[in-house]
Amino acid sequence: MAKKSKQLEILCIGLDSFSIEAIKKSFRENKVEYHFSYIQDVTDLVSFGKREADAVFFQSNRQSQKTIDDIRRIRYFITRAAITLLSPRPDIYGIVGSFRAGLFDYLSLPVDSNEIRTVIYRLKLHGTIQKGQWNPERAVLHLFSRPESFSSVKDISSSLNQYLTLFFDREKEIRFRSEEKRLNSLRQKFNLSESRFNRIRKFLGDETGLVFGLRYWKNRFYFLVKDGSGGLIYLVVKNTSAYSIKDILSAYLSNVLKTSVTILTESRKREDMRILSFTDEITGLFNQRKLVEDLDLYITRYQHDSNSFALLFVDIDYFKNVNDQFGHVIGSQILIDMAKIVKGQLRNTDLVYRYGGDEFIVLLPRTSITEAKMIALRISESVKGAEFDIERPEKYRLSLSIGIAEYPSDAETAKSIIEFADKMMYMSKKSGRGKVFHVSEVVA
Repeated sequence: MAKKSKQLEILCIGLDSFSIEAIKKSFRENKVEYHFSYIQDVTDLVSFGKREADAVFFQSNRQSQKTIDDIRRIRYFITRAAITLLSPRPDIYGIVGSFRAGLFDYLSLPVDSNEIRTVIYRLKLHGTIQKGQWNPERAVLHLFSRPESFSSVKDISSSLNQYLTLFFDREKEIRFRSEEKRLNSLRQKFNLSESRFNRIRKFLGDETGLVFGLRYWKNRFYFLVKDGSGGLIYLVVKNTSAYSIKDILSAYLSNVLKTSVTILTESRKREDMRILSFTDEITGLFNQRKLVEDLDLYITRYQHDSNSFALLFVDIDYFKNVNDQFGHVIGSQILIDMAKIVKGQLRNTDLVYRYGGDEFIVLLPRTSITEAKMIALRISESVKGAEFDIERPEKYRLSLSIGIAEYPSDAETAKSIIEFADKMMYMSKKSGRGKVFHVSEVVA
C-alpha cells in the first residue's frame, strides 16, 4: 500500500485573495496535500499562538526594516516554518536582510505560477536544505535558482554581478574579448602554469561556466567572469563581508550557475524546435498547426474579454499557371514575395499563416468586419500594384481572392471559422476574382 504524503500546514499572513488562489492552484497542480489557515497581520500571531506550521506565506508592502522585524516575529512564534515573503518591492538588500532574519524564500508580486512551483519544490526539501539559517548560499538560492526568469546568459551574468556586490567592493574591473593575445598577457601577469592556463581555455569553451578564480591574496580575490556576450571581465575585489571567500564563492554557487545556464540552453533548444514546428519552410510564415493553436487561444480569450476577431482567407488567382509556365522554383519565390507584401500591409498585432499551396490566412485580433474589409482591400490593391520577378524581361502581375469571417458572428469554432472564410473566398472567385467578399457584399 502506497504511503500517503504528509499534509502541509500552511499559514497565510496578509495575503490578497488573488495570491491565495494562485498558491492553492499550484499546490493542487503539484499534487501536494495542504491545509490553509489565515490571519490578517503579524500582530495577530499572539492570538494564533505558537502553533505548528510547515510554511508561512507572508505578504508585506512595508519598508525593508519593518518587514525584517515582522519576519523575526514570525520566526519567534513559529520556529520551524519555512517563511516565504510576498512583496512588490524588489529591494535586494532588504531581501538579504530578510534571509538573515530567517526567511526561506521570496515571491515577487503579482505572483507567477513558475515561481510558486519553485517554492513548492523547496518546501518538499525543507529540513534537508538551509534549515532556516541565513548564509551567503541562501542569497545564491534566491538569485540564481529561478532559471525560468532568465532569457539569456547575459541575464544570469548580471545577477551574478549583483550577488558579488553584496559581499565585495570592486577595486579593479577590466573588460576584454577572450582573444589569445589577451589571454597570453593574462598568463604572464599571473605567471600561470601550463595546466592552469589550459584550465582557463577550457573554462572559455564551457558554455555553463561563468566564473574562474585566479588568485586570493591579502583578502582580495582576482578572478574572471564571463559577461554573457562573448567577452570577459577581469575583477579584483575586496571581501567586505563577515564571510570567507569559500562561503561566498562556493561549489554550490558554481553548481547553481551551471544549472541555470543548462536549463536556459535546453529551454532555448525546445523553443527553437517549437518555432520550427510552427513555421512554413518556404515563406517563413506560421503554418496550419500554429493557426489552430492561435485560434484556440483567441477563442478562449473571447470568453474573458469579449473581443471579437476576424479572419482573411487569401488565395492567389491563377497561381497554377505560374508553376506550369515558369516552374516551381519561380513559384516558390513568388510565394515568398507574396508573403512579404501581405505582411507589409498588416499591423504589429496581426498574424499571417501559409495555409497550403497558394493559400494564406490572416488573423486580425480585436477587429470588426468594417476594419477587416479595409485591411483586406489594402492587401488586394498592394498585390495588384506589385510586379513579380519571373526571371524574364517582362514582369508578372497577380491578384488575390479574399474571403472574410468574423468570430463569433459568422462561426464559433476554429474549424468552422476557417471553413466560413474559405467559403467566402470561393464566392469572391465566382464574382470575378481579385475581389474581397463577406456574405453578400463584394468589394472590388
